[in-house]
Amino acid sequence: MPDINDLIDVLNGEMLLYKDLLDISLKKTDVIIHGKIQELDNMTKVEGSIICRLSKLEEEREKILSGYDDTGEITISELCKMLPEDDAKKLKKIQKEFESLLKALNDRNELNKSLLQQSIEFVNYSIGIISNNLVEDNGIYGDNGSVKHVSSIIDRKA
Repeated sequence: MPDINDLIDVLNGEMLLYKDLLDISLKKTDVIIHGKIQELDNMTKVEGSIICRLSKLEEEREKILSGYDDTGEITISELCKMLPEDDAKKLKKIQKEFESLLKALNDRNELNKSLLQQSIEFVNYSIGIISNNLVEDNGIYGDNGSVKHVSSIIDRKA
């Protein structure tokens, strides 16, 4: 059987990375609200890097868990039943921290998703208004073939 401390180390490493993701998600909310697209793009790249590191730790965790169960699909709860009480307590503590952390991360991601959806709806609404203004303009030529004065929202805002 593998050393339980190896599993605990991997789980703690994963938890630190998830905390980093939560910090980024908290900052993302402000960035989304203020429409800082470049910062949002940079944050997404950092998230991608963190997710790559998480993926490597997940592989390591699965490898360790396969030493306890041939299928490699054993849960922490099932593993706790097989371990001495001290080790089981350590894992249960980590499990509770993970549950809390993942709930907070999920809640924040849902908020950010909602804010982004609202932003997209606003942009689509604005595009609709601009499009309607251009359609109502009826072209750039007058009845006698001369060029009409074209005034559009795009010209004024750009």
